[in-house]
Amino acid sequence: MTSQSLRSGCPLVTRPVACHRLSTVSYPVQLRTDRPAPNCVVLSVLGEIDLVTVPGLESAIAEHVAAAPRLVIDLSEVTFFGSLGLSALIRATTLAGDRGTHLLLVTGERVRRTMEVTKTTELFSMYNSVEEALRSH
Repeated sequence: MTSQSLRSGCPLVTRPVACHRLSTVSYPVQLRTDRPAPNCVVLSVLGEIDLVTVPGLESAIAEHVAAAPRLVIDLSEVTFFGSLGLSALIRATTLAGDRGTHLLLVTGERVRRTMEVTKTTELFSMYNSVEEALRSH
């Protein structure tokens, strides 16, 4: 005896279904810090910046904005960057401005492309490498 689906009228199959493990949706972002000079912190971000990883990134940015008058955020190894990442960087720019910290971004292709599409490139001081960012100012 079979039952009919209320929506489609198709017979419902009532047999055991194997349990499948869901694959990881988001990989943890890796954050590394370096202090190449007493007045500068480099925060390197590796991996995906998404709903799961943005809070940790924002915490690290807030901590390092308070630690030095210059903060370089190296995003060249970011593998996913969308609107949440962009929002986090806009908030970081505001926080840095309020604290008198110079915020410099090193962007890879993914981050730069998102900023170009959203026409937000002019909001940031962007560089192609950490070395280039450190030579500025």
